[in-house]
Amino acid sequence: MNRSVLEANAKKYAEVCGIPLDLARRLGDGTDGVVWKSGVDTAIKALESPRGYYNERDSYLRLQEYGVTERLEGFWLPGIIGYDDQLLVVEMDVVSGPPYILDFAKVRIDRSPEFSDDAMADFQRRGVEWWGERWPEVLALLDALESFGIYYLDPRPGNIVFPGDDVATMPAPDRPGG
Repeated sequence: MNRSVLEANAKKYAEVCGIPLDLARRLGDGTDGVVWKSGVDTAIKALESPRGYYNERDSYLRLQEYGVTERLEGFWLPGIIGYDDQLLVVEMDVVSGPPYILDFAKVRIDRSPEFSDDAMADFQRRGVEWWGERWPEVLALLDALESFGIYYLDPRPGNIVFPGDDVATMPAPDRPGG
């Protein structure tokens, strides 16, 4: 799906919901979709694929079902406001600042992934490299998500952010399982 289709889907969602949307107010752009800030201080994310969309939507709905709507293990996370299954659009809260976790398009719900010992060793090495002494906090967050049946497969800087992190310079390396 090209970017113009994502923009059209976000605009249509905003029109149907009566939400002002300025496409110049982009909050994020990645392999899964594009996120814009609405005129009512929410984020509107148009996703590339149905799989990514349903992962994102279902993660937020699962967390909401368990009463997790703002913070988990000290990390801010967006709460779901609305969604459209035809347009592949999710509307969510805007997180106010770090620490936070974003982007649930690359998850598995209720299906634990299996990784080789080498892949797990690489995961541990990168985690320490990226987050240093904060790596145990990231692991606690991932464990908490797993307790709700959400297996987060895209833990990287930019998706999991701490105070003082420079989001503009964070790496977006190729990741197995993502």
